Amino acid sequence: MDVLMILTGLLFATVFSVALGNRTGLPWPALLTLVTTVVVFIPGFTTFTVPSELILPIFLPPLLWALARRTSWGVIREQWRTIVLLSVVLVILTTAGVGLAAWYWLPGIGLAGAILIGAAIAPPDPVAVEAVAEPAGIPHRITTSLQTEGLFNDAASIVLFHLALFAITEGNDLSVASGVMNFVYSSVVAAVLGLVIGLVAAWFMKHIDDSTARNALTWVVPFGTYITAEYLEASGVIAVVVAAIELSSRAPLMAEDRSSGQNFWETAELLFTGVAFGLIGMSVRDAIGEVGSDLWHSVFVGVGLSLVAIVIRGVWMYIVCLINKKTNQRRSAPTRLQEVLLMTWSGMRGLVTLALILSIPTGTLAYHHELAIIALTVLLVTMVIPGLLLPWLMNQLSLRSQSEAAEDAMRAAVSERSRQAAMTSLRECADNLDPEIAVAVDNWFEENLGAGDLSSDERGVRMEKLKRARTEASKAREVALLASQAELLRMRKTREFNPVIVDEILGEVDRALLTVKDRK
Repeated sequence: MDVLMILTGLLFATVFSVALGNRTGLPWPALLTLVTTVVVFIPGFTTFTVPSELILPIFLPPLLWALARRTSWGVIREQWRTIVLLSVVLVILTTAGVGLAAWYWLPGIGLAGAILIGAAIAPPDPVAVEAVAEPAGIPHRITTSLQTEGLFNDAASIVLFHLALFAITEGNDLSVASGVMNFVYSSVVAAVLGLVIGLVAAWFMKHIDDSTARNALTWVVPFGTYITAEYLEASGVIAVVVAAIELSSRAPLMAEDRSSGQNFWETAELLFTGVAFGLIGMSVRDAIGEVGSDLWHSVFVGVGLSLVAIVIRGVWMYIVCLINKKTNQRRSAPTRLQEVLLMTWSGMRGLVTLALILSIPTGTLAYHHELAIIALTVLLVTMVIPGLLLPWLMNQLSLRSQSEAAEDAMRAAVSERSRQAAMTSLRECADNLDPEIAVAVDNWFEENLGAGDLSSDERGVRMEKLKRARTEASKAREVALLASQAELLRMRKTREFNPVIVDEILGEVDRALLTVKDRK
């Protein structure tokens, strides 16, 4: 009962933090983490911890799925440099740099222990980046690069983490060749598995008539995909991401599916994210109790490792900026110094870092009790503080106005293509429209049905014409909206258009289409 009450309290705290964040302009996950951290120090307050081996399987699949369903294969093709340079190379560099600093500040942990800590701290958490960065109004182009990085960087860090953990527990030496082989196997098997599951799930959806059941399937698939991938010793992260993108690109979703699915996943993502960040805050008291007199040394090490990770990220972001400029990459970020600073600031660690640190078996490292405090300090320095200051930084960098102009131009281009598709379909439909009905539609508002001097028979004839006109007009509007919808779905798959912007307009078309169907 205590666990149920705490979970209910976290859900209420999530809703409260969201409301407070909307009023103050501050990212709500950072507020929630602070609120739960303060609350757990109230005397008599009961806390609970989720077993470390269950944290990632419970929280990561649905949250990754919620993020990945917003992207597309076109974005992945467009952002392949981001995946290579940030999701793989930057993770390796950060693991090496943070590991070296940990080896210096924590004597006796050894090379494998240093890599273990570095790999856990290396990847910015996609959940943290999405939940903290988006409310601050970061431009879609930058958010897309951050999301793409976050969707894939866990794979490299988890492979490095498990490689180091295996070397420590089995007493083996670290092998670069073994690490490369594990990474290739994990990535390839996960990608193939994700493609197969996404394809099969899309085929299965074609044979489900109920919209609620189709949305329920999207809730089951992430967990099944993650568990299957982990059973095959592949990357559950990559498998879930690939399955989500493949299903989204192939599933025969109708307007009602997208509308109800969007509401469902927004609610699920909000509550799951809230519980995850609430648990982070709740773990502070237990960690402080365990570490005892080594508290301030742990805090010092956590701050130091955070600064090392931030510096490495900043330097590498500047190098990536130079590469993007040289190759004329306009849709990938960063492309200027303001974006370098913003993306460095947005390298937020979260659930994945804490889960990996807590999953280290007791007795594996000499500093086991300090690791939780180190991880929580890293989260404070890289997520809570940057999250609270992110709106201020956005104003200082003046990125909103410049990026809004580009986004408005893309939004206008998407709207225009959508409208042209609708008008073309409408003209084709008008060729088959009864001229008398067309005239009745044109004169509807002018005449208002109402000439008072008409006889009852004449009025009945006019009402019948109007009824037919309404039916034909609704059919024509539905055809036009379907054509617009189809064009938007085609645009969503291309590199040229950001799927987030396309989805905004697609949502408007879906709502209009549902309104037309309801009036039939």
